[in-house]
Amino acid sequence: MIDRRGFLNLTAAGLAGATGAQAQPSSKPTAKPKAGAPDVAVVGAGVFGAFTALSLRERGLSVLALDQYGPASPRASSSGETRSIRAGYGDQGFYSAWSMQALAMWKAREADFGRQLLFPNARLELAQRWTPGMTAQKAIFERLNLPYEVADREALRRRYPQMAFDDVEFAFVETAASAAVIKAGEAVLATMDVFARKGGAFRFARAVPGRAEGRRLTHLALDGGESLAAGQFVFACGPWAGKLFPELAKPRVSVWRSEYFYFGPPAGDDRFSWPHQPAWHDHILGGYGFGSLERGLKYAPDAGGRVTQDPDTAERLPTDYLLKKGRDYMARRFPAMRDAPVMEARVCQVDNTANSHFVIDRHPDYDNVWLAFGGGGHGFKHGPMVGEYVADRLLGKPADPETARVFSLAGHGAG
Repeated sequence: MIDRRGFLNLTAAGLAGATGAQAQPSSKPTAKPKAGAPDVAVVGAGVFGAFTALSLRERGLSVLALDQYGPASPRASSSGETRSIRAGYGDQGFYSAWSMQALAMWKAREADFGRQLLFPNARLELAQRWTPGMTAQKAIFERLNLPYEVADREALRRRYPQMAFDDVEFAFVETAASAAVIKAGEAVLATMDVFARKGGAFRFARAVPGRAEGRRLTHLALDGGESLAAGQFVFACGPWAGKLFPELAKPRVSVWRSEYFYFGPPAGDDRFSWPHQPAWHDHILGGYGFGSLERGLKYAPDAGGRVTQDPDTAERLPTDYLLKKGRDYMARRFPAMRDAPVMEARVCQVDNTANSHFVIDRHPDYDNVWLAFGGGGHGFKHGPMVGEYVADRLLGKPADPETARVFSLAGHGAG
């Protein structure tokens, strides 16, 4: 298992700059780089950038990935222990279908990476009544032939006695066929590890758009006055999109914070750990969580709030208000965890669009620049799909028109 220190050692040893014999070329990008420059420079090594870099490298392109703080940095939206994979998206059947394709990709990547990243489990959506979104979700599951169950209060009590369901009328139960918990930071590091071993290059650097010639960006500008040339560029910069592209991103993307608390289960009690504890989303009391993998029972309360600070300098400290909300929730939904200690707390800042759709589009001013951000709180699971989608677009493969419309800058308006 590689960690951040291991990745640093790998890149420092020069493996990241090697030419990978495993990658088989298919087609080359239309923009020709200057001699010695990579075919593509990918700015940002979160899950979107990491899989974009790997997908392009596997197609035979020379790729340089850059990140100002390194993969799985605590500043990044793709850091932390866990994220959810789910097909339950209310009435957004587009992402239900994408999620299932992404899950298949994650399984293939897990085998390729040679480490366990996925922890399949059931997922409960706790509810008191059927909403239009849940009714639509039920129809989408049936259309996609995905297994699900509607479990009443008594069935939930029998299966999950560690949880209190007095205020729950029913739960939409998503099975392990479409739901899992995934190791987030470890998955990003594993992706970048394989990218490096397949001949991709990585560099720690703060990069912004630099010189241009007409409708072609020719260079990135790096700190210290250095410039870096490439044939094409991908900016997968998450919460930093507004800083790099204020006119394009700021009107379309807001940065929000989520807080996660890991509560320590009682000694010798495995009811609150994977695989006995399902993932859940609470439509009654709010928030969601996962069973403990290593750090404790994870719960994320609602109402993290909008971030107005600079993502470089903003401190990621949990608030007393949400910590109390988390403790109150434990006492209500998990009575045996009423006095459980908090093992760890994290703050994640995510870039979210008004309609929760990603922004994946060509820069309107440059023919050789692609943008991929706006992942919000649900983008991590789609990382392998986004990487393939961006690689296809960069190499000139036409997109499905409806998918292109959903992800287009124009589809997000300007406010």
